[in-house]
Amino acid sequence: MKITVIAPYTFGYIDSLVAKLEEYPDVSVIYINYQDFRYQYATVLHRIYNFFLKTFLRENLKDRYKTAKIKKLAEDWEIQDYILIIRPDKLERGLLTYLKTKTRFLISYYFDSIAKFPVKAQLISYFDKVYSYEKVDVRNFNLEFITNFMPQDDIAMHSGKGVFNISSKDNRILTLQKIAVQLEHFEYPFQFIVRSEKPEKIDHLKVIQNYFSLNETREYIAKSSILLDIQKDDQLGLTFRVFEAMQFAKKLITTNTSIIDYDFYHPDNILVIDKNHPLIPEDFLTKPYKTLPETVLNKYKREAWLEQVFGLEKTS
Repeated sequence: MKITVIAPYTFGYIDSLVAKLEEYPDVSVIYINYQDFRYQYATVLHRIYNFFLKTFLRENLKDRYKTAKIKKLAEDWEIQDYILIIRPDKLERGLLTYLKTKTRFLISYYFDSIAKFPVKAQLISYFDKVYSYEKVDVRNFNLEFITNFMPQDDIAMHSGKGVFNISSKDNRILTLQKIAVQLEHFEYPFQFIVRSEKPEKIDHLKVIQNYFSLNETREYIAKSSILLDIQKDDQLGLTFRVFEAMQFAKKLITTNTSIIDYDFYHPDNILVIDKNHPLIPEDFLTKPYKTLPETVLNKYKREAWLEQVFGLEKTS
């Protein structure tokens, strides 16, 4: 089977999926991280020209460059069984049409909600199938439901104590700070990391400017006992933080109320809080983790995801 995956930088999550794909002996994989294609303006005039393109024609020299690079790579491909595209809203529509001629099935996984990127509603018709972890989008746009996945296979308890969260700087900061005050009262350790475009100081939070890789995040997770997951306003589906908590056998504090409907939910492991008025009971911090059955964990491994999307059989 021939599979091509086309995606932007995704903090290592799609890389981990591709790595698992490459373990299948009968699968040939092409992986294009199109964020590597960085257009450089030749002159100031090119920058000005691009400004007018974006303003009046809704086109972009950077997108044209990205399209040309991907088309050049695809010229010599044999017909692929599947081409999977992450974030198709970042690609030109003409490229989507071209890629459909290079595959039996052109599919997409909507890595974010349509509420966050409404243009994705207009792109559904370009694909043979679109997957989404947002149940609202699945229902409203007739998409195929699938959750995110555990980014690695090893499932083991790591020693550590404390609450860990890493997120971008946005209105979730207020919730983080309210929780931090409570944890300080309980004298319970925490590490809340916020990525900001510029250096600054924010009470109770560690501010960084660079993105953390999946492996760097994994190190922080391993040193913690509880992960904190604060949903964005336009996101209802389960984030990767939920699946990392399962993978590392960590407890989870989350604002996602829908999590109680999933088969891995256990009140000893998962605390659902209100974003505006978060209350952390001290006993949740100290109670032991309830180990989940293997039958449940196996549903959320990368192999299960690949089996559903590509029909692949488990490697072992």
